Amino acid sequence: MRLVLALLLTALPAVAAVAAPFAWVTNERAGTVTVIDTATDKPVATLKVGARPRGVEVSADGRRVYVALSDTARNAKGAADAIVAFDAATRKIVERYDAGSDPERFVVSRDGTRLYSANEDAGTATVTDVKTKKAIASLIVGIEPEGVALSPDGRWVYVTAETSNTVSVIDTRAGKVVASFLVDPRPRSAAFSPDGKRAWITAEIGGTITIVDVPRHQVIGTITLPRTAKPVGIVVSPDGKRVYVANGHGNSVSVIDAARAKVLAVVPVGKRPWGIAVTPDGRKIYTANGVSNSVSVIDAATLKVVASIPAGEGTWGVAVGPR
Repeated sequence: MRLVLALLLTALPAVAAVAAPFAWVTNERAGTVTVIDTATDKPVATLKVGARPRGVEVSADGRRVYVALSDTARNAKGAADAIVAFDAATRKIVERYDAGSDPERFVVSRDGTRLYSANEDAGTATVTDVKTKKAIASLIVGIEPEGVALSPDGRWVYVTAETSNTVSVIDTRAGKVVASFLVDPRPRSAAFSPDGKRAWITAEIGGTITIVDVPRHQVIGTITLPRTAKPVGIVVSPDGKRVYVANGHGNSVSVIDAARAKVLAVVPVGKRPWGIAVTPDGRKIYTANGVSNSVSVIDAATLKVVASIPAGEGTWGVAVGPR
């Protein structure tokens, strides 16, 4: 019995190491994806995608990593425009999906059957059937749509439009836009609270976070960030207690107390953080820093940067998921 217990205790560290997730980081100008082991905060692979990678998402089961690719052609669908899927285990591209022209950000439905993409140059949101790999709907949203967020129950997709200063609401059951509301200037990204009752919208020019009552799709409050903040990416902690905001040209992350809607701290990171993600256990926050070509790692307990990881040129997006 003692021998069995000793063997189990010896095996525990190895199990914990295996369970640590990877961070997947897109590098827009390099045309690559950097894979980071969050247990060691070291890069373990660089994956070439060829085109311009920006949005990145991990499927709910952790088996696929999706990356939005586009070319430099404006207002036209080019050969590079697509969403590709990596097998998370082999790190090989296994599928390619039609996602309309110039897909920038997107989400994957909870059941993995649909992709919802923002087509920045077309003013549309494309719905893609994962099984057929074909676009099945093109929905009119705001001007220059960018951010895309999915509610925890999978019912709502919010699409932010940076030029019209609007958020379009897609009902995934009906497959159509059912509402639209105004927010502060140049909304970039959206994130939902874990209970789905609130959404948080960044406004880069406004320097604010808009708080939305999700059941009514109505603005109920605004948080003004520090003067230097130019908020872009946003993520909510798994327990819903904090909201983390990548401040772009402010070279920092704002930490917000979700219950009080107050800024708790501002954490300096690399230059021009854009994408931001949090580990499933809520212990670490990762920012993709587009000018310093790096990823900053913040300890959620101390709110200090504990690592700076080299990535590729034009570091843009980051997503954290299981191995």
